[in-house]
Amino acid sequence: MTTLRFLFDECTWPALIDGLRLQEPGIDILRIGDAGAPPPHTPDPDLLLAAEAMGRAMVSNDKSSMPRHLVDHFVAGHHTAGVLLMRQGFSLGRYIQEILTRYQTTTADEWIDRTEYIP
Repeated sequence: MTTLRFLFDECTWPALIDGLRLQEPGIDILRIGDAGAPPPHTPDPDLLLAAEAMGRAMVSNDKSSMPRHLVDHFVAGHHTAGVLLMRQGFSLGRYIQEILTRYQTTTADEWIDRTEYIP
C-alpha cells in the first residue's frame, strides 16, 4: 500500500504546508520552487506533466485555469496521481484537515486520475 505524495502549486500558502507537516511529520510534500520540484512560474500544463512523472498528487487553489488544463491533459492521453483543487473561503485548519483525511484514509492507487474539490 503506497501513501499519497503531494506537489503543491506555488499559489498555495506556505502555512498550509507547515500545518500539514506539523500534524503529520512523515507527509511527503514538494512545493513548486523546492529542490526536486519544477521552478516557480512553471505553466500549469507543465506542472501537470511534472506531477504525473513524479507520481505526486497536485494540490492547487488555482480553480480558474487548472480545471481547463486538466481536461487538456486527459484529452492528450496523460494521467494524474490525483488532483486536489481548493475552494475559496475556508480556514487554514479546514484545508489541513481535508488534505490529512485523504492522506490518512486513502492510498495512492485510489487517486489515479481522480480530481476532488476541497472542502
